[in-house]
Amino acid sequence: MTEPAPLAETVAAIDAHGARVQGMFSDIARGYDRANRWMSLGIDVLWRRRAVAEVLPAGAGASGARPRILDLCAGTLDSTLELHRRYPEADIVGGDFSAGMLAVGEAKLQGPARARIVAREMDAHALPEPDASFDAVFCAFGARNLSDLEAATREQLRVLRPGGRLTVLEFFRPRGLFSRTFHACYNRTVLPVVGWAATGNLGAYLYLPRSIGAFVTIEDYGALLERVGLQVIGRERLFGGVAGIVRAERPGGGT
Repeated sequence: MTEPAPLAETVAAIDAHGARVQGMFSDIARGYDRANRWMSLGIDVLWRRRAVAEVLPAGAGASGARPRILDLCAGTLDSTLELHRRYPEADIVGGDFSAGMLAVGEAKLQGPARARIVAREMDAHALPEPDASFDAVFCAFGARNLSDLEAATREQLRVLRPGGRLTVLEFFRPRGLFSRTFHACYNRTVLPVVGWAATGNLGAYLYLPRSIGAFVTIEDYGALLERVGLQVIGRERLFGGVAGIVRAERPGGGT
């Protein structure tokens, strides 16, 4: 059976790195969820659930308006749907620059989720959203793929309302002995083989461990958030530091 042709991208990446990442994710989109479940034995689902639990700041929606959440680098909308399950009253935008990933995700939207979730192609470095338009921004396993982390973070700050919350779940560069050993022994050996078996694309899963090794530590990421004007309110290491959750807020919200 012939595979369908990849969907044409309608959002241009900002540089060559972004274009490669965009094409790579559209290529593996149909097997992406399967690869995640196989590689993590389902632990990624639990991590998303934990990260989503405190996405909305206190008082969001208190005025009667629906809370608004942006799920950035939303991919196949796994996190977007988890956000909907946790906050069914919220309007959620699932944004990603891979048309292929979003197409897979949109096929999952059924019932009330279809009414509350909008999937939208966008580049994280130039969000097509008004200033101060979201109560929360969420990003799972997408920050390390960005071409310009600081510029994208400034965009996240811009679209957050005063008092709004940013939550990032990510594979930060490991520092501890366990996390560094896990990265060397699993991410560089087992992970590429499992990813290739699930998607047929070995290159994408050779890229993954390289992207982790080239990314910032959880401490350096927190410092970046503070530098652009956010206030870090929490950091949590998962599975011995293999992954982490960082939460920050835009100053200025009422109490």
